[in-house]
Amino acid sequence: MRLLKRSLNLLQAAIFVNKWRDPQREGSILKKRLRPLIATLAILLIVPGNPLQALAGEDISAHPELDRLVNNGAYGLTGDDTLAAAANLDKPLVPASIIKLLTALAAFDSLGKDFRFKTEFYTDDGDNLYIKGYGDPFLISEEVERIMAELKKSGRRTINAIYLDQSSYRLQSRADGIGNSLNPYDVASSPLAVNFNTINVTVDQNGAVHSGEPQTPLLPMMKRVAENLGPGEYRINVSLNRSDSMLLAGQLFRSFQRKAGMDGNGVIAFGKAPDGKPFYTHYSSKTLNELIAGLMRYSNNFIANQIFLRLGAESYGYPATWEKGRKAIREFIEKDPQLAAAAITVTEGSGISRENRLTVRAMLRILELFKPHARLLPGKDGVLLKSGTLTGVYSYAGYLDNHGKPAGFAIILNQNRNTRDEILKILRDIAESTDRTVRSEGLGVRSEEKNRDEKPFPFPPHSLTSHCR
Repeated sequence: MRLLKRSLNLLQAAIFVNKWRDPQREGSILKKRLRPLIATLAILLIVPGNPLQALAGEDISAHPELDRLVNNGAYGLTGDDTLAAAANLDKPLVPASIIKLLTALAAFDSLGKDFRFKTEFYTDDGDNLYIKGYGDPFLISEEVERIMAELKKSGRRTINAIYLDQSSYRLQSRADGIGNSLNPYDVASSPLAVNFNTINVTVDQNGAVHSGEPQTPLLPMMKRVAENLGPGEYRINVSLNRSDSMLLAGQLFRSFQRKAGMDGNGVIAFGKAPDGKPFYTHYSSKTLNELIAGLMRYSNNFIANQIFLRLGAESYGYPATWEKGRKAIREFIEKDPQLAAAAITVTEGSGISRENRLTVRAMLRILELFKPHARLLPGKDGVLLKSGTLTGVYSYAGYLDNHGKPAGFAIILNQNRNTRDEILKILRDIAESTDRTVRSEGLGVRSEEKNRDEKPFPFPPHSLTSHCR
């Protein structure tokens, strides 16, 4: 609003100045040419607009070099209530992994930072074990070993068949953007998956297969999957085949059953758990806050979409589906007027889909809301930052140190040329220069709530010679 008033004042001043030059000609011509623009500005001053739209289309750049670095993209840099540099703020772009910030925000809002995923265990008269998963993304070897020890402690002495219940998910397909490769970033979502639906193996010079990590025993399926691989260390996605995912979970539980000293043997298969109360319920050793810290550090797509699906189930009940997850994210977006007015499309929660869309203006608002959790972002060279990368997509979002205060920034490029590091360097220069800041009350990134207990931001040591990659 203040910017619009300033523009109107400048236009009126221009007319006034030109009257001193030639009040009969130049002033009247200028006034005639500018009258429509003045009328438009006056209407904008009278009609209240949405804060997110108040600066629609406005570009503020303190460095001409920024223009040559952006062919198809956008960037923005803010302080508490300032816009220091921006271009194409309202252009919807493919964001890649920085959309994980939105997924995390929605999860904190819906589930709370202390939420823990659960897994239920049932038994029957035949000493068979039924494991019902609810999407715990951190069901790793150490957790499985702890579970089997607890089962024994609770009085279980024998386990025959192991049945895996996956009824809490009803997914017609994998997440959009997930490929068919053996790479870990193409792991499929699952209600019951161990070790992120991957195996870590090493193959020695003689062709012998070994577990690639001391906490995980060598399982029969590891030998089968790695039997034709050459010497080296491998992390292999086993979720391409639903049966392999089941066998990995079943064999891992069986192995730790033996280690815990429990007898019994039987098939490993899919099966629905009996009705009634579970024999034992395991709650993850990781809180949501801890999961998201790891999610931001390692940009794990599997964890992001397990959280995304849990959000849908929280709001709309089990079984979890992609559509319920999308509705839950949209519900969160609609609660914030500034986000609700932005062009945001969320197909899945990790950023691997090219159907996701986000504007830089929306990302700056997300960063403002994420400030209480900013310490969860990885830190390097004075920057707290989340990156995103797909072929032809390069993005950064995070916080720069603006004289001890966090300056939110976002860069989203949908172009072949990756210039995000160069843009970040210039934005950092702007953040460190107080005389380049432009007041902009229409940006709509200032939070209405204040965290009175918030501690100073622990920005990493600043290096002038190296930047985030």
